[in-house]
Amino acid sequence: MVKTAHPACEVDYLVPAGMGDFLRCDPRVRGVIEHVRRGRSYLPRILMRYDWSFSINGSDRGIISVAASGVRRRIAQVDPDLPLGKRWKRLVLTHPVEMPGGKPVIKWCVHLARAAGLAPTRCRASVHWSASHADRVQALLRGAGIADGGCFVFHPFSRYPYKEWNLDRVVEASDRIARAHGLRPLWTGSASDRDRAMLTEAASRAAVTPVICAGTLNLNELACLIAQCRLFLGVDTAITHLAATTDVPLVALFGPTPTCGWSPWNNHSPLDHDFPAEPGSFRNGHISVLQDGEVFRREHRWTMDMQRPTDAMAAITVDQVVTEADHLLRTTSVHSAP
Repeated sequence: MVKTAHPACEVDYLVPAGMGDFLRCDPRVRGVIEHVRRGRSYLPRILMRYDWSFSINGSDRGIISVAASGVRRRIAQVDPDLPLGKRWKRLVLTHPVEMPGGKPVIKWCVHLARAAGLAPTRCRASVHWSASHADRVQALLRGAGIADGGCFVFHPFSRYPYKEWNLDRVVEASDRIARAHGLRPLWTGSASDRDRAMLTEAASRAAVTPVICAGTLNLNELACLIAQCRLFLGVDTAITHLAATTDVPLVALFGPTPTCGWSPWNNHSPLDHDFPAEPGSFRNGHISVLQDGEVFRREHRWTMDMQRPTDAMAAITVDQVVTEADHLLRTTSVHSAP
């Protein structure tokens, strides 16, 4: 939004260690500074060097960085109910912006832009990749014998087990979609031994053998891969939001997470678009969100055990997932990757 309003403006990002390469492919970004925990301080590199500085998440570190780096405008999200010990956050900012409750989280960027005096006309998330990233993806698809647009991605894992869907259901849904539409499944996951072992075991029970991509691609390559596919299915995790940036038809499986804030964003939505306030399934163009609203109301707690499976995810049936996949594959045109 800043670059759209001020094309000559130079933009740097401050991110946790390991995220730098993900952003360096973006032509809008001049530089990336990575924070290494217990490493050399990044503060001297940013001290009073920027006209404007933003923090999207309102964390202590984010607001300290904004306070240290911003000369003219220091803009960040703050909780409207800050406890007494955290009220310093408002004092060090020129533009404290209250976090809007019950709204799509991506629209926090819109509120920050408006606080800076900008007038955004759209909210669009995008991920970029290089020619070498695209070459790796094409080699993977050719090696698996997959023609352009002849596949779909299923991402069944999350960092937290309470968001995951039963792998027996993943196998059944994957087989039914593959057979009905003549598509090859690609199952993705992290590089962890757990993800790889579980995908390998589940694949042995699949009638249509999937290609397993667990930890073999970085985030830029994964976005490029998803952009080549006809469909993406995934649980509530960062990869599902990554998939949403590619405009590929998408089915998101949500358990006890509020969909009003955390559903994947449709880049073609108008700026004033909000997700339904009440929990439950809904469609938004080429994106379908599945959730059992009644089970959500019964189970959702911010203090819930994130390491155990949940009734809310178990309430999503294979028939529901396949129905939404069929709907999207029938009603959306063959995707052309950017």
